[in-house]
Amino acid sequence: MRLGVRQKLVLLSLLILVVVSFTFTAVQLDLTRTWREEDLRDRAVIFAREMAATIGDRHELESGALIDRKIHQIMAVRPSVLQLDIVRLPPGGGAVVATSEPAHRLPFTPADEVAVRGGAVLSRLLTDAGGRSWEVMAPIRLDGAVAGAVAARFSLNRFDAREARSRTVAFWLTAISVLVMGLLMTLAVHGVVNRPIERFVRAMRGAEAEPVAVTSNDEFGALARRFNDMIARARERLFAMQRDLSHAERLALSGRIVAEVAHEIGTPLHSVMGHLELLREDLPPLAVSETIERRLRVIESQLGRLREIIDRLLDLTRRSPQPAVPVDVNGLVQETVELVRPAVAAARLELSVEADPGVPRLLAQRSELQQVVLNLLTNALDATPPGGAIRVATRARGDEVEVEVADTGCGIAAPELKRVFDPFVTTKDPERGTGLGLFICAQIVHDHGGRIDVASEEGRGSTFRVVLPLERVAVSAQGAHP
Repeated sequence: MRLGVRQKLVLLSLLILVVVSFTFTAVQLDLTRTWREEDLRDRAVIFAREMAATIGDRHELESGALIDRKIHQIMAVRPSVLQLDIVRLPPGGGAVVATSEPAHRLPFTPADEVAVRGGAVLSRLLTDAGGRSWEVMAPIRLDGAVAGAVAARFSLNRFDAREARSRTVAFWLTAISVLVMGLLMTLAVHGVVNRPIERFVRAMRGAEAEPVAVTSNDEFGALARRFNDMIARARERLFAMQRDLSHAERLALSGRIVAEVAHEIGTPLHSVMGHLELLREDLPPLAVSETIERRLRVIESQLGRLREIIDRLLDLTRRSPQPAVPVDVNGLVQETVELVRPAVAAARLELSVEADPGVPRLLAQRSELQQVVLNLLTNALDATPPGGAIRVATRARGDEVEVEVADTGCGIAAPELKRVFDPFVTTKDPERGTGLGLFICAQIVHDHGGRIDVASEEGRGSTFRVVLPLERVAVSAQGAHP
């Protein structure tokens, strides 16, 4: 399944949020657990010191029955105390005076004895089959000297059980928080990211006639402004090229009319000049007076002037040669396609390009070839209803290059198909076409030594195919280029 930008952003954000949230929760729980363990240790130490302070003299320290009774009273009200030992420290080693667990006395090593005799309070965290516990030892001071020690063991089972419950609740709360934040993030991404992207997509597809609305001053706002500027420039360039194309068609129409008129006038003019020469030859020399000769010369000079005017008119209708340059056909097609994309989007059409990467460069007049492609694309755009498609393809076939423009438009009727490249033949409304566009395309392709053909079925679309030779022929400068 293909994920969109919104889904990717939400999933990535959720992943980061999950990792950060659960990591933070775990670290916080561990720190809290450590702090609470330290607090319990401090409480155990305070208890051991207070217990040591209740023994007032050596007689009490050495009275096992008295201390046993005190131990059992304490054990009855302090369930967290697992064991309590009172140790006497005479010279030569410690001796347990009283204990709550006669069968299992707390370990009191020589190192512990040395530390306690020095007045230190010991604590260590133990773990066994019964669970975790704090073991603390505090010195008993009598008459300014250490006479014994209180050794106690405090259970952490209740603490661990509460910690486990707290950890479970914390992780569930974190999970719920992540879900809620994920939902809010999805809504935020939809509003901040997805809506601007949808506006761009609608604008590119032509669903909105107006430019993309700039609703923010962030990166999307800057992108919208640049997008609107780009579309405006593309439309201006397209309109300029279409205006130039229309101007070229009007010039071609004027040129063809001038050529036809010049031809129609030139033929009888040459006939008149020929008969004038014959008349001069047929007249006897003596019959030609000076006045008649002067008038004949005037007629000849004016007829010659008319012939020069006609020749100049014909020269104006002839296309001057342009320099040929290596042309990247794929690049030219792509550039022309980009020019018409705004119009294609406004017409709600699909435009696809299938460029053969193996197409070589072609030595040709670049502007004229672009005029051919633009004219074919414009015709396809005019002929295709909304929802249709236009396809442009390039391919290399042997020593030729093909450019194909196909549409799913209205097609061309069979009677008109035979005359589609003739001048003044058009299926458009009179105000939209002169009938010279395809005629001009055919002339340009012919001047490049190529050919253009069309396959069309009425109601299903048309396919125009331009074939140009790689071995470029010289472009003729003699034929009229309407």
